[in-house]
Amino acid sequence: MPRCKRGFTLIELLVVIAIIAILAAILFPVFSRAREAARRTTCLSNCKQIGLGLLMYVQDYDEAFPWLGEDYRHNNENTGFSTNLPAGPPNLNNIRGLFMEYTLYPYIKNYGLFGCPTLRPSPIKLGADNMPLNQFGSYGYSFGGIGPGCGAFTTSPAPLEVFVRLAPFLYPGRFDDVLAAGCNPQNYFVAGQPLAAIGAPSKVGMAFCNTYGAHYGVNDLDIIPPAIGGTGKNAVGITVGVYVDGHAKFITGSFPDMLRLGLCPFNQ
Repeated sequence: MPRCKRGFTLIELLVVIAIIAILAAILFPVFSRAREAARRTTCLSNCKQIGLGLLMYVQDYDEAFPWLGEDYRHNNENTGFSTNLPAGPPNLNNIRGLFMEYTLYPYIKNYGLFGCPTLRPSPIKLGADNMPLNQFGSYGYSFGGIGPGCGAFTTSPAPLEVFVRLAPFLYPGRFDDVLAAGCNPQNYFVAGQPLAAIGAPSKVGMAFCNTYGAHYGVNDLDIIPPAIGGTGKNAVGITVGVYVDGHAKFITGSFPDMLRLGLCPFNQ
C-alpha cells in the first residue's frame, strides 16, 4: 500500500516562522549599519574631493577662498543667481552660481560628488550652458553671513551664522566681539578669507555634510539646541567635514562639537 506523505503541522510552521522572524530582527539592523558605514565612507571621499577642489580654486584666485552661499535659500533655482543676501560689503546678490556645485565643477568634473548617498540630494537643474542652476547637493560651505548684526537674528540665517550668534552662550568668554555693535559674522568663516589669515589649517573646516545625525541614525532636531528649534534631547550625532589642510574626517559629538569645525581659530 502507498504511504501517505506527512506534511508540517501548524505548530511546526509557526515555530519556523518565529525563528525566521527572530533572525531577521537580529540581522537586518546589522545589514543596515554595514550599509550606512559604506555610505559614510563614500560621503567622506566626496568631502575630501570637494576640499581638494576648493584648495585648487584658492591657488587660482590669489589664495583667497570663494564667496559661496551656504544653502539653497540664497539661490534662485530658476536662474542660478544669488538672492536674499545682506547688502554687504561685498554685495553678493545677483551673481550666477554662488554655490559649490557651480564654482567647483571645473576642478571636480563630476556632479555626483556633491551628493551624499545617505541624504539623497535633490535633482540637478542645468542651464543652457550645462552648468547647474540650483544647489542640489548635500554639502555646506563655511559661510557665516555678511554684514553687522551678530547679536540679533535676521531673516533665514544660515545654521553656522546662528551658531556664531549663540557662541557667547555656548562658549562664555571666548567670543568677546560676537555681541558687539557692528560685529560681522563672516569674520569667523573661511568664505572670502585669504589663505594666509588662517593660522591653524588643520583645525578650520571648509565644507561639511549637511546633517548632524543622519549618518548616526539620529534625527537632526534631537541634536540641535531648543533655542534654535531643536527638541532639547541634546543627542550625540555625527557629520563629515574637510579642513583647510585638505584632510577629511568624521566629527562625532554634541551640536557645538560638530559646528566648531566651521569657525576660524584666529578669531577665538
